[in-house]
Amino acid sequence: MSVIRKDLGPTPPARLKSKLSVVRPGKAVPDLRLELRSGGEFSIFSEAPEDLEPAVDRLADQAVEANPFQTAPFLMKTTGKDNAHARLALIADTTTSDGAEQLSALMSFSVMGKGSHLAATAEVGGYSAPLISRHRPMATLDQLFEALAGSLTNLPGIVAFPGLLADGTFMRSARAVAAARGLAFRVAGAWRARTLSGRIDPTGALSREERKAWQTHLGKWEDLQKKGRISYQVARNPSEISAALEDLSLLSDAPGYADRFSAFFPAARQLCKRDQIRIHALYLDGQMIAAALQPVHRGDAWVWQVLVRPDMADQAVDEQLMMRLTHWNLRDTNIATTRVAPAAGSFLAERFWPVDEGYASLLIALRPGIEHTLDRVAATYEIAGA
Repeated sequence: MSVIRKDLGPTPPARLKSKLSVVRPGKAVPDLRLELRSGGEFSIFSEAPEDLEPAVDRLADQAVEANPFQTAPFLMKTTGKDNAHARLALIADTTTSDGAEQLSALMSFSVMGKGSHLAATAEVGGYSAPLISRHRPMATLDQLFEALAGSLTNLPGIVAFPGLLADGTFMRSARAVAAARGLAFRVAGAWRARTLSGRIDPTGALSREERKAWQTHLGKWEDLQKKGRISYQVARNPSEISAALEDLSLLSDAPGYADRFSAFFPAARQLCKRDQIRIHALYLDGQMIAAALQPVHRGDAWVWQVLVRPDMADQAVDEQLMMRLTHWNLRDTNIATTRVAPAAGSFLAERFWPVDEGYASLLIALRPGIEHTLDRVAATYEIAGA
């Protein structure tokens, strides 16, 4: 028997009305569901609803900005029992004639800074830009900001989008909507990073100091080759990914290391079925000594994690791996652009990549009169981006 519950709260404003939620056994129930004036629905979940996985996939494929970290395999583990603080905000279009669930917005978020603001999140170290449908994206963002600011949501009045591509579609659209709504916003913590999207230029890319460091790396690699046979492998299909995941345990025996990545294994197995992940690895006499985990979606690849066996940390094997990954990705017809996620660190090998891109965090005051609080929160993102 189904149980009916009504979301509690004060009388909603005219544009946002609470809706009844049907609790079905084994199904995720929204913490909050609101009816939008457009006829769509805004909902917040503490646990990603598995029955929405096809709708999440459709939205990811048509979002204004591709983001592999907001696809279903990652989202299903970003929220739920393993992360009690993460929430998932969705806007669904309820006007479709075929009855299929159609999402127009998806944002994973957490309340941060002792309740000072909410921040868009992704799998640890991943890119956090939410998914916004290409169909009427500005109107969808307008709905999202209004719903997040509503009294029924009981959320802080400031939203942060950390580490966005400064010239990315989401950053430009969100700023335009905030300006149109008269919302105060700040751009904080800017930095720059290289992107691989064409032929590399091995000459003239490095400064004098960087060239000296690169020569040192070459010497270390030559010494390493004297210890045994170095091989490079790229895992892509399900059998290759399964074998590579098993080999990751060879990279460290530190306490908690296995737990750190075991949670990623189910997502990796789902991603490889969609051809949405590569694991690049270096082996010394058949033993894995370094690996790079690289999700791929709609031609965008992100080097998400780079792992090195502790006793090889001083052999610059991570740089060697990045150079081989560079050449491989240039030949991979499914990859148009490669970026390095901030959590992976920075690499001298990136200096050979041809494009220089900017990143920054966007913070928006969803309600008027909190500009001073917005400035204080933005200052923390200036420090984080430094």
